[in-house]
Amino acid sequence: MTIIISLAIPSDAVSISLINSQTWFDTYQSKEYWITEELVRSFPQDDHRRKTFIEKKEKEISDNLWSYFIVRDDGKVIGYAHWKIYPTKPFNELSGIYLLPEYQRKWIWRQLAETVLHYLWKEKDAIVEVVWYNQRAINFYKKLWFVFVEELEKFEITDGIWVPEIRMLKKISDL
Repeated sequence: MTIIISLAIPSDAVSISLINSQTWFDTYQSKEYWITEELVRSFPQDDHRRKTFIEKKEKEISDNLWSYFIVRDDGKVIGYAHWKIYPTKPFNELSGIYLLPEYQRKWIWRQLAETVLHYLWKEKDAIVEVVWYNQRAINFYKKLWFVFVEELEKFEITDGIWVPEIRMLKKISDL
């Protein structure tokens, strides 16, 4: 196993889409919110949605709207993280860390998280917004010293499907 973490380039958007098709099921599925396995699996696989998603990610990367790290194991893309540094806000934002299921319970998550936080959490607090019913993700961010701050409005993940989120915060004063 040779793990390499590097900044993404626009062509990595295809790999990001493939990662999402394999990880979003655990992240978003909920009977309570009518988000079925079939719906979640269709997000990045439906041809129109996938093309739109890839184009959006390519633009985010090429226009520096969001920053992405890609994680490779012996050249195979196994995950990514994306974040944004806000020049005018009192915080920066970690949007998410996604690893293929077979890599999720390994030390790689910590290596990726520490790499992102090195850039994100230098001079300001960092926030992350998490689907409130995804206890695995909440526990993951708690291990990184994020704490619950507030409940947020629902977030539209696709075509009128909304999920509730919470905001978690990692304070710079925790150094």
